Amino acid sequence: MTTSTPTIKKTRPELVVDPSAGLRLRRAVQDTGSVLWRDVIRTTRQPEMLAFAVVMGVFFLVLFNYVVGGSIGAGARIDYLAFLVPGVFVITALQGAQQTSLGLAADLAEGVTDRFRSLPMSQLAVIAGRTIADAMRNVAGLILVALLALLMGYRFASPGGALAAIALATAVGYGFSWLGAAIAAKIRQPDMVGMLSMFWLFPLMLASTAFSPAETMPGWLQPFVKSQPISVASDAVRALANGTPAGADISLTAGWVAILLIVFMPLSLRLYRKVD
Repeated sequence: MTTSTPTIKKTRPELVVDPSAGLRLRRAVQDTGSVLWRDVIRTTRQPEMLAFAVVMGVFFLVLFNYVVGGSIGAGARIDYLAFLVPGVFVITALQGAQQTSLGLAADLAEGVTDRFRSLPMSQLAVIAGRTIADAMRNVAGLILVALLALLMGYRFASPGGALAAIALATAVGYGFSWLGAAIAAKIRQPDMVGMLSMFWLFPLMLASTAFSPAETMPGWLQPFVKSQPISVASDAVRALANGTPAGADISLTAGWVAILLIVFMPLSLRLYRKVD
């Protein structure tokens, strides 16, 4: 009696092919668009998010112009409203960056991002979609602040200058929103994130040329005031809005925005991926 040896069929192992860089990029863009749409829908259902950004800009514009504007304008011999409005543009955009920090921290604390992390989607899109949505909200807030400034008597040098000033302020806010995202991804507690956001924002905001010229401040403080990013951005936006020579301020502002993006985009993503 003979027995036959069963034939073992050798199979070739399946190859797992990674998607190409182009395909990954397309998927990341699509995922970013989905998260962006989610945040836009949430803004329409929670208009107080937009109202908060606008109210802060209106608050600073009215408070500084009517309360301390007379003394600052007389002391520095400047048209204070023309000086103030572009600075308030930058401050309004920075409030949008704070919204990025608080909103992402809330999503992390409530477990919303856990659902995103469980999906086969780009994790960068979760933060990128939010920052772009906040930038769009910033544009709306800046337009409303500009309309109020016009009612108060402010006049842009030209329509093109107005658009350029709003665009540059939006870019500054977008750069700082990634700093806010990094803080939120690290801390994850909305209350603590709000306190830390105020900790870095208010000193830079008040010790800047957003509200008063550097020449009105103590001599030992002036070098810091003139070189820090909020001052550089305020001076650049002011030059565009008022039609005055910008010098190197626009280039320096673009450099600051690039530094913020280069440093905090990868840092935000790395911290976000480490969330438990």
